[in-house]
Amino acid sequence: MSNLLKALSSRKILFDGAMGTELQKQGLREDPAVLNLTHPEKIIGIHIQYLEAGADVITANTFGAYSHKYSNYDHMIKAAISHGRKALEGYPGKWLAFDLGPTGLMLEPYGDTTEDECRLIYEEAIQTGVSLGADVILIETMMDLAELSIAVTAAKKTGLPVFATMSFDKTGRTMMGATIQDMVTLLEGLNVDALGMNCGFGPNIYASLAAELRSLTKLPIMIQPNAGLPITGNDSSHVYYDLSVEDFAQATAAINADIIGGCCGTSPAHIAALVKE
Repeated sequence: MSNLLKALSSRKILFDGAMGTELQKQGLREDPAVLNLTHPEKIIGIHIQYLEAGADVITANTFGAYSHKYSNYDHMIKAAISHGRKALEGYPGKWLAFDLGPTGLMLEPYGDTTEDECRLIYEEAIQTGVSLGADVILIETMMDLAELSIAVTAAKKTGLPVFATMSFDKTGRTMMGATIQDMVTLLEGLNVDALGMNCGFGPNIYASLAAELRSLTKLPIMIQPNAGLPITGNDSSHVYYDLSVEDFAQATAAINADIIGGCCGTSPAHIAALVKE
């Protein structure tokens, strides 16, 4: 059993918060994966801020770094893992997650991407990244059960712990119509180490959905809400979120989950407040 899973068996694990919205605050609007190569100091700096805030796990900036999008995806992934390991140098006992999100492609019969093509994309990314020092694979913001199954199956072959989360609406369904029970049935069958929800909404919505999830599984539950609902300011290039740092922390800490952290709009301040709660 990995040290991370041993820790999870005895206490809550705290992940970091958002990377993309933190980079946007610094005026960086490119795809975050690209910034691994152009602004490494920014990536490392944000990782360190989350570690200083008290996060147990930082998430490598690998979300969206796939071969069908970038010919140099492998350089982006290698750089992201390197940045994460660099940030961890002064923080023994902390962990690095290799992050996988949706490919953005639609699988047949809804789109024109085959399962084999999708599988290759995930396998390429995983083979590039995990050997460089990841401690856990996080598959997040998923909406399609078929794609989730492909990603998890590829990740499980590495022998690393695998955490998987989907993004649900208020009714407990993903954009593709999957229910919480559907997710549980699939992921328990694939022997993931933790499952849950992220993105989409703030902690107030996910509190009730997490309670439903808790009734359906004995696996560790992971919840990473947004910092509330996004609000576009007068300048449309700036997006704000409707929960204060304190309200986010109180509501998230109250969720009956084993692994907690933040998604869009959350910052090191949110994680620090969550530690206090």
